[in-house]
Amino acid sequence: MINAIACSYAAASLVITLMGRSSGRKNNDVTLLGLTALDLVMMALLFSANGAACAVGVIAQKGNSHVQWMKVCNVFDAYCRHVTAALVLSIIGSTVFLLLVLLSVLKLHYR
Repeated sequence: MINAIACSYAAASLVITLMGRSSGRKNNDVTLLGLTALDLVMMALLFSANGAACAVGVIAQKGNSHVQWMKVCNVFDAYCRHVTAALVLSIIGSTVFLLLVLLSVLKLHYR
C-alpha cells in the first residue's frame, strides 16, 4: 500500500516541480525544500514498510514457536516466491527513491 502512496506522491511532486520551473518564480527554492522534506518522509515510510514485509516473510519461512505459528513456505511455496520477488523489487525501488532524494538534496545544496 505504501508503494502506491509513494508512487502517487512522486507523480504529484513531479507535477509541482514542473509547474514551479515553468512559472519561473523567485521562491522556487522554498517549494523544492518542502518537497525534499516530504521526500524524506516518503523514503522513511518506504523503508519501514519494507522492514515490516521482511518480518512477515521471515515468520512465513521459519514460523514462530513462541506463539505456535507454523511455517507456511513448505506448504505454500508459490506464496514465498511471490513475497520474495515483491520484496526485492520494493527494496530496489526504495533504493532508487533514496538516490533521487540524495540528488535533489545535492542540487539544492549547490544552488
